[in-house]
Amino acid sequence: MGTVVVVEDPLVSKLVRAVLQRHGYEVTLADRSEAARLLAAPESNIGVLVTNQPEDFLEYSDRVPLLYLSSSPDFTLEAAFRSCRVVTKPFVPEELAHAVDLLVSR
Repeated sequence: MGTVVVVEDPLVSKLVRAVLQRHGYEVTLADRSEAARLLAAPESNIGVLVTNQPEDFLEYSDRVPLLYLSSSPDFTLEAAFRSCRVVTKPFVPEELAHAVDLLVSR
């Protein structure tokens, strides 16, 4: 399954972590540079990347499933990723968990 890495605003990151941990996921909060370092590591065990800034991770678009959180998503960015789900803010916890479940099961 791998770790879910969350690169988001601090308040949203904590909410995402709490929701996903309740659903059994291992979650790591990271800033953009730390997430990029984790993604680039040969031993990377990232199952899903959750972010509101997918453009920062385009170079990994074919390597990691992406959950794109946004109040007004740019669907051209979604299309750039091999595996991507969009969850529109505001969201309910079950919607978030369901989107991650779908990405992990692919």
